[in-house]
Amino acid sequence: MFVEGYKRGEQIADLARQLGVHRTTLDMLVARLKLNRVDPNEVPAEVRDSLVEMYRIGKSLAAIGEEYGFSANKVQRLLVSMGEPIRPRGPKKPAVTSEQIQQIVSRYEQGEAIAAIAASTGVSYAQTRSCLIEAGVQMRTRGGAR
Repeated sequence: MFVEGYKRGEQIADLARQLGVHRTTLDMLVARLKLNRVDPNEVPAEVRDSLVEMYRIGKSLAAIGEEYGFSANKVQRLLVSMGEPIRPRGPKKPAVTSEQIQQIVSRYEQGEAIAAIAASTGVSYAQTRSCLIEAGVQMRTRGGAR
C-alpha cells in the first residue's frame, strides 16, 4: 500500500497518517528501499529553457506564468534554480536630480515636512527621506512639534 501510494505521488505525511506511523519512519523506508517517483510538479527542461528565453527578452514573471499556467512566484523560483538573475519587480524609481536633492534639503532644513516635500516634488516619501539621509542632513524627530 505504501509503495504504490508513494509512487502515485501521495504525500508522505498523508500515507503516514493512514498507516499510523510517523512520517520519518516512511522517509527511512524510502531511503532503504531506494524508492523514487516522478515529481508531478516537475517542469520539463524545454519549458525551463523557454522560461529563461522569455525572461531574457524582457517579459515579466507574471506574463510568463500566465502563458504556462504558473504563478509569478513559481516562475521566479524556476529561474533562480537555473541560476538566472532576477530583475527588481515594479516600475523603476525615477532618478532624482542633484537640483531636486538641493531643493529637498533646503525645504526640509527650513522646517517643511517630508510628506509635503514628497507630494509636491512627485518623489515618494521613502525616496525623499533617503535623499535627505544620503545628503547628510540632521533628521528631526518624528511627529513634529508636540
